[in-house]
Amino acid sequence: MNVRFVDDPERDPAVLHRRRLQANRTRNYRRRTKANRNIQATYDQAELLPETVDSESESEQTGPDTGGFRQDEPLSDGIYNAPSLSDDDPGPENIEPAYYEEEPVSVPYAEEHTESQTPECYADMQADSPDDNMWTDVQHATHLFIQQFLVGIRGCSAQEHREDLATHIEASGTHNHYGLDQLFPRDVPHTLDKEHFFTHKTSNEELSMSVPRWQELFSGYTAQYLDGKPKQACLHTHHTNHTPPTLSFDIDSLLGFVTSPAVATHGIRFYSAPQYCQNIFTDVHLTLDRMNADPGRPRLIPSRLRDVPHFIFAKVEGSDFITLHLFFPHLPCSHTFNRLTDEQFSRWFDDIFYPAIRRVYDVDQLQHLPASYRHALATCRAPKVEDRLLETPSYRTQLRMTYFLPSHGLQALWDCILAAVRRPGLEDFRNPELFIEAKGTKLLFKYPNAPSDLLAVMENFSCKLHRVLDFSYICKDRLYIDVGKETCPLQNSVSPPEAQTYLWRRCCIRHHLDHLYDGIIPKSGQNFYHESMLRDAGGMTTLTPLRSRLRRGGILYGQMYNLTKEIIDAARTFPFQNPDLRHLALDPQLRHGMQNICGKSTSSNSITDRAYLASKRRCHYGLTDSNQRSFGVREEYRISWVLFQSVLIALRSLTPETRSIKLPGPLPYLWAIRSSVFVDFVWHNIDKFTTGFELVRAQRVLGLTTWEQTKIMDMFLRCIRVAAGGHDYSREGALWWSRRELPQPVGSPQVRYGLGFGQTLEQYGYCWLEHRINWGQLRFLPDITNMVLFGTGTLQKRYLKYGGHIKHFFDLSRCADLGLQWLQRYAAENVIINQILSWLCHICLQQMRIDIMNSVRRDLLPEARTTTLDDHRYQAIIRTTKAPLELLKRYSDLTIADRVATGRINHFGNFTKGYVPLCRSFQQSVGYRSYLRVDFIATCLDTIGYYHTLRQKD
Repeated sequence: MNVRFVDDPERDPAVLHRRRLQANRTRNYRRRTKANRNIQATYDQAELLPETVDSESESEQTGPDTGGFRQDEPLSDGIYNAPSLSDDDPGPENIEPAYYEEEPVSVPYAEEHTESQTPECYADMQADSPDDNMWTDVQHATHLFIQQFLVGIRGCSAQEHREDLATHIEASGTHNHYGLDQLFPRDVPHTLDKEHFFTHKTSNEELSMSVPRWQELFSGYTAQYLDGKPKQACLHTHHTNHTPPTLSFDIDSLLGFVTSPAVATHGIRFYSAPQYCQNIFTDVHLTLDRMNADPGRPRLIPSRLRDVPHFIFAKVEGSDFITLHLFFPHLPCSHTFNRLTDEQFSRWFDDIFYPAIRRVYDVDQLQHLPASYRHALATCRAPKVEDRLLETPSYRTQLRMTYFLPSHGLQALWDCILAAVRRPGLEDFRNPELFIEAKGTKLLFKYPNAPSDLLAVMENFSCKLHRVLDFSYICKDRLYIDVGKETCPLQNSVSPPEAQTYLWRRCCIRHHLDHLYDGIIPKSGQNFYHESMLRDAGGMTTLTPLRSRLRRGGILYGQMYNLTKEIIDAARTFPFQNPDLRHLALDPQLRHGMQNICGKSTSSNSITDRAYLASKRRCHYGLTDSNQRSFGVREEYRISWVLFQSVLIALRSLTPETRSIKLPGPLPYLWAIRSSVFVDFVWHNIDKFTTGFELVRAQRVLGLTTWEQTKIMDMFLRCIRVAAGGHDYSREGALWWSRRELPQPVGSPQVRYGLGFGQTLEQYGYCWLEHRINWGQLRFLPDITNMVLFGTGTLQKRYLKYGGHIKHFFDLSRCADLGLQWLQRYAAENVIINQILSWLCHICLQQMRIDIMNSVRRDLLPEARTTTLDDHRYQAIIRTTKAPLELLKRYSDLTIADRVATGRINHFGNFTKGYVPLCRSFQQSVGYRSYLRVDFIATCLDTIGYYHTLRQKD
């Protein structure tokens, strides 16, 4: 289906194409006629020569008016200009053979069937689309942009949707089709609305659930079906009132480079102490050359902006939403940039910036500015530190203080800075780049009087921009604008009013992307996302390749997503995304010990707990309070300033009626669902995973968490992260894979199991869990539990970022977990119990010995180093711990009951007697870090001793 815009005939590309085609045909016809007459003239020159001259003269006088299509004159104000064939030399390659014997057709007849002033779709007239080869790249991008924003995306046809639905019903049967309000059972316990963790007592009262309910909730199986197939999540079962959609346009961001801070017409407010949180952390899809981090190969390499050393420099006076960042491509830093150091900040402000200010501005202005960087830093922290009455974790919080610099000296200031960075010792600041940015301006640049008029929105933005920015300092070839379009339902257009939610159809998104790239979708840069674990709804992002026609035309990046994300999006902070949340699956004593080893504060446990509860609270508040709100969809494209101006010119050539489109509803490329149904589905989708996690957590005995419980809780926590919003689940290997064989250098491949979202999502329309869990015990199945992708391999990576002190920590913790399981299995065998307790003590001794031997020499105070290492009690401990490796080998299988009968190894009492003086000795001579490590060992032994005491009482 070809989409074209019909307006004034002089501006319609299709009409212009037909006119060019008709002109070529007429011109070729007359030339052939002339050639035939010349041939005839060679036989009878005397009689036909005057006639030939007359016919030539007639050809020049009566030929069609093709002056509007000459190569040196633009068409439609320069928007659809295309070169025509030369009048002087047609050339054999410029004459189509199929047109040789065609007669000229009247141009008015070809145009009389064309209606004007409204966008229309033609399915059968291929000639209606202008020849792409005759367009420039900018014209091509302009046509696609206006076509998509005023008409709509090129999705699937209604016939294709009917065929897909018929195929789906034939494959799934006529009964296995469930709406979003029928996927989950309702008579299950809930935790999302609770502001606390459930304890063991409350879980017995409120969180008990039968095995069939667990299976229906997480795997989709019900007792009604005998074929063993999960429920099919079908969005086509939802029927809503036909509400006409409404369009609105806006400008979401401005990105680009400028040559001087004088671009700010009314001056700037510079930050005297830039903060780390104000840096650029997201990928804005722009690159800048920076110095390679490898000193052996010094060279400039293209890098993302967030990886180039930079800081926020100032904000534009009169438009606080516009900020300026300073980039330093030659400043040394690691491969992944985080922030400038205080030493680098001090050099910039004290050696470059403040001296330049003193040369340009007068003393009446300088007296209000800080004297140095450290002065400014202390000033920013003073209100939060010096006026403090209570000690809180935010004692280093600082204000974002800015100082105004008028515009009349900004260019001179920048010249002084450029001269300063060329001095010896400051060359690493050379060639600074000024980056201008304005983000999150959707509501600011919506035109209130005509939100559905794209021209009014773009002109309003351009007018406001020219008021505060001097475009003579802007690099127009490096300036990009994010133009957005939102399609929303009119809630009050039906009776009774009904809040609806629009969702993109994933099939239509893919079809539209195929149209954008002319049937050849690039292999990289294109990402598709599933909405809230659903197959048929989602979003898309596309990064145009560097050499593509869209990139040459000015389209850099595009995205299409559902606006329901606004419920859970808090300034790009989404719920349950804290990387430390997965530590909640670990045993509390294990978390405490590993954090001590890593040198982290013991308060981080409570911080992680509060982060989880805060995410729950935000999801609950946002979803329950959005039950009667309507949500639409958004499409947004980052385009160059050149394309922005081209679109403006093209829109000005259209009438207001043509630009203000009234779309009929419902749109074929959108799902329309009642908001109460969809919001309730998302709420229960998050709630079921929080319920599973908190129920397993509440089943811990005496605060001890087994490794099987850790793995199952880790699984629930990873699912919570992707339960709401758009996600690419194929990037989550543990969730996406079903069974995967990893090749090994030697031997058979290693088999690993995931949850199988990759199969259940495509087959059943929702991310059901495959048969991996024993729901009666809430454990992974015994035959695959050691091969699931949840547990040490993933959790250990997080801790290894803080250092290598816990390389073997997880292995020892799994041995301790195995010992605790044996304590329950052989509860009636006192001899075995004593041996297991002894073995657990030796596990703690082994970890203690590894920790002490690796760090004691570095942590001991110099005056006590010799005394402590020679202490007989320390040597006794070392001698005692020579046996643990043999003990691990001896008691590491299930035949321990037979082996422990051959001897009695009970060092528990002797160890605890000598441990107290050892702690006192180390408290006197060891630094704080080692004390924490010893404290961890003491905590582990106290737990084992407590269990041992309970056994003696029994």
